[in-house]
Amino acid sequence: MLPAAEATLTPSPIRYATEAKLIFADSATLAPFPTQYLEYWDLSAAQKAIWFPVGLPNSIPEDLPFYKAWISDYADGSENIRVLYMEPGNPLDANLKSIDIQMIKTNQPITLDSITHQFKEMPHDVREVPVRGQTGFSYWISSVAAGNSAVLTWREGTVNFRISVSGDWPQPDANQPHALDEVMLKIAEALQTKP
Repeated sequence: MLPAAEATLTPSPIRYATEAKLIFADSATLAPFPTQYLEYWDLSAAQKAIWFPVGLPNSIPEDLPFYKAWISDYADGSENIRVLYMEPGNPLDANLKSIDIQMIKTNQPITLDSITHQFKEMPHDVREVPVRGQTGFSYWISSVAAGNSAVLTWREGTVNFRISVSGDWPQPDANQPHALDEVMLKIAEALQTKP
């Protein structure tokens, strides 16, 4: 796919991706390396550029505005879109409320094993939850620099979904590990596919 006029072609954000191991269900596999990485400041342009139907929420908690979208194409045929909604302000401010929705069309299923054996994050208190009629998983991730974030992930057909909530929300931690599950489940239920 050639970059559209609305897209910015940028170097891959993953340094040394060919050296990192990512474990998928029952097998160690090299982390996929993007062959193309595009940034979009216009959500409709990003939706037109992706090869599969994108599920976007018909409402966002606290009416957070769209910030940016990224599309990554991979050599194995997978394609990823990441849509970020964020409070206005400095995007490097970890205290700003944000909602990050990612969809990846892939043949790799989401399993408990694939969540607990990631190379880039350490999930805490992984819990199986029903999401849109599918089996999903919610957990939280600790970060000293960026604050803790909550994650909800599930699979529909050949698309893996991941919603993460971070910033100035009630922080998930060992005492309240699933404080944001309700927020993430509402976002998941509000997803609608736009043809």
